[in-house]
Amino acid sequence: MNVLGLIFPILSGIFFLIGFGIVSLINDKKRINVLAISLAFIVMIGIIFMDLLPEITEVSYRISSTKIVKILIIIGSILLGVGILKLFDIFIPNHNHHHHEKERNHKEHIGHQFHLGFVISCSLILHNILEGISIYILTLENFTGGFLLAMAVGLHNLPLSIEIGSSLEDVKNKKMVYGLKSSLILSSFIGALILVLFKIEISDMILLVLLSISLGMIIYIALFELLKEIYNYKTQKETLYGIIIGIILLIIMAFID
Repeated sequence: MNVLGLIFPILSGIFFLIGFGIVSLINDKKRINVLAISLAFIVMIGIIFMDLLPEITEVSYRISSTKIVKILIIIGSILLGVGILKLFDIFIPNHNHHHHEKERNHKEHIGHQFHLGFVISCSLILHNILEGISIYILTLENFTGGFLLAMAVGLHNLPLSIEIGSSLEDVKNKKMVYGLKSSLILSSFIGALILVLFKIEISDMILLVLLSISLGMIIYIALFELLKEIYNYKTQKETLYGIIIGIILLIIMAFID
């Protein structure tokens, strides 16, 4: 067992804790939420093009199946990821939200915010479990590489945790909120711990499926959740600030990677 292989995933999860702390310290929840939405959108796009797509491409090259079979597996798994979150749309009530200068219904607003935070959390838990596995494996091979990957994952987590924290701030079911936050903080560590405790060797085919499902979830959130929010808040300066900060973070993460 590599101790640092378990510590580094914890380090990436601490960024979630920092983000949640930032939200709790800021009084103007409305402005930080608008900024966090656009920031999270840019980071999600970065995850798609800088993280998941290259990883899926690399893993697919290691699989000996025909190209058409691999393409069908990837597309099918992406659609499965989209479908999972679409089910949340159907079964989680009170998430449709109409934006006006004054909220028509405060309860509707809280329900919408919970829905947004919940679906992002679910996709990130799966994504970070996979990242935790990657961090552990890379640390076994290269100490510096494992540390840099953990920092890159953490930088992904920070703005997303601000979005999730601001979305869940007014939710009354605090046990569920704490459960989601704890799962996010520990998700990378759980991924690494699964490998250590169960000595699981994940085949390239299974990894390809899991990565593609994660990609489908991230695409759904970016295009069908966050992009709509950005459009609704397009006239607010915080939206522009979030986009600019997100681009800067992506540039930083590109250098770290």
